[in-house]
Formats: sequence, C-alpha cells, structure tokens
Amino acid sequence: MTFQKYANLYLQLNEDEWKPSYLDKNKGIVETRFKAFIDMNIQDLHASDIKLWYKNISDVGNKSKRNYLSVLKGILDVALHDEVIQKNPMIHVKLPNYHAPRINPFSSDEVKRILDGAQEFNFNFVYFLAMGFFTGMRTGEILSLKRKEVNLKKRSISINSTRSRFGEHEPKTFGSKREIPIIDALYPYILKMFERDNDKYMMTTQYGTPYRDTHVFCVLWWKPLLKSLRISYRRPYNMRHTFATNMLYRDLCTPVELAQYLGHSSTKMIYDVYVSYIQGHFKTFNTHISIYS
Repeated sequence: MTFQKYANLYLQLNEDEWKPSYLDKNKGIVETRFKAFIDMNIQDLHASDIKLWYKNISDVGNKSKRNYLSVLKGILDVALHDEVIQKNPMIHVKLPNYHAPRINPFSSDEVKRILDGAQEFNFNFVYFLAMGFFTGMRTGEILSLKRKEVNLKKRSISINSTRSRFGEHEPKTFGSKREIPIIDALYPYILKMFERDNDKYMMTTQYGTPYRDTHVFCVLWWKPLLKSLRISYRRPYNMRHTFATNMLYRDLCTPVELAQYLGHSSTKMIYDVYVSYIQGHFKTFNTHISIYS
C-alpha cells in the first residue's frame, strides 16, 4: 500500500469533520510537503526516513514543521488502524519546540488615532474598526454578523457564524457561539449602520453582498492608514488582542468573563496569552502596601 493511498484516505476520512479552511490547509501540506514519500510503500517508511526529511526542511519555522508532522502522524495512524503497519514510526520522532510570538497590542493612544484617522475612509471600514476594538470579535465574525443578531433594545450581539474565503460557517469552536454586550462607545457606530439599507447583513459591499474576507479592508484602508499615522503594522486581528489586554489591565472583567467575551472554551488561552502579557508589562508596583492589615 502506497503512502499516496493513505494520504488520500486521511483527507477523505476527515473532510466532513474539518472546517473548509483546515481541509484546504492539510491538502496543501499533503500535495507539497510529502513528495519524498508519495510513491513509497507505507510499510517501508521508517522513523529515520522521517527524521532525515524533517532535517532538510529549512524554508519554514517550527510551527509549520509541527503541522507537517501532525499531518504525517495522522496519515500513518490510518495505516496503523488498518493494521497495514504494526506501529506508527512517528512515536520515535520528537516534535520541534514552538512558542507562540508575544502579542503586540495597540496602545490606547494608537487606538484613538486609528479611529479618528479612519473617519476619512469608507464608513464600512470605520464600523469594522469599532467592532474590532470595542467587542474583541474575530474579524470573520464581524463580517458575518446579521441585523437580526443585533438587539438594540437589549444592547447585545449574538455571534453565530464567521466568514472567510471558504464561505460562511459556524464559529471556530462551540464556545465561540455567544452573546456579548454593546458598550456605550460602540452604540453610535451600530446605530449609524442600522440607518443604511442593508437587508440581511450588518455590513455589505456596494453590491449588497457580504464581504468574503478582510482583504479589501487591509489593502485599501488598513495598511495605508497605519502607514499615514506612522504606526507599526499589525494585522487587523490585533484589534482583538488590544481589546482583551485592556479589558484585563483596566480591571473591566475577570479572566473567566473575558474568555466568554472572546468565545474561548476555557481560560487557558487567556492566562497563556493575555495575563502573561500584562504581567510582563508591569511598570510600577506599590512597595508601601500592607498585605494583612
């Protein structure tokens, strides 16, 4: 049985379970990264072959390498479950270390300058920024938000879907379906968007259709705006990081509440990413405190 057969089986067996973006990513890995194994009998693939192949990967970082090895393990697991191989050689291959890069939120002054500077652009862009900075929603969730999911009376937003170049689908995780409040700073932007003739979605293109992804925002407005303001470039997703760190730093919510705001299934991400970032940026500490009095 060839490696190619089990690579195809691995994709076919999982295609109904994976999100379209994840399926596309893994197809790309299979097609471009495993050429050295593709015609091999899968029984002849040994740990030493994998280690030599892995050793020669020099064009990507450890995060991508871990992804490649994870897919490779999955392919070999299919062969193992079919009892074509007696053990998965990946048990002898150590995954490379990877530490996610530290986040780089915008400062409060930068947020104000960005929001002020955006007023010269299309209002869809202004609204997009307000939603990002004042809710912490994922960018795909902002694009897929519908009018019926915004309750002006309750001042709340229900998040039930997300959009990307692969279309519209359910959010990243089960916990990503959530309800969040509309704070005072965001309310005027929501009201102005409701004054428009949009039918189904909160935000649509000039053709009345939802935006496929954030590409147009980045190219036409986001990059030029940051450049004109002389603010170092960060992805629009960084609005989410900025919201989260400020909510914690200003004691506006607890880590548990923030996890619910952001749609995380647990607080692990909150502590690993946001709490650790804040702890690493304490500038002053009151040494005159009395702990037990």
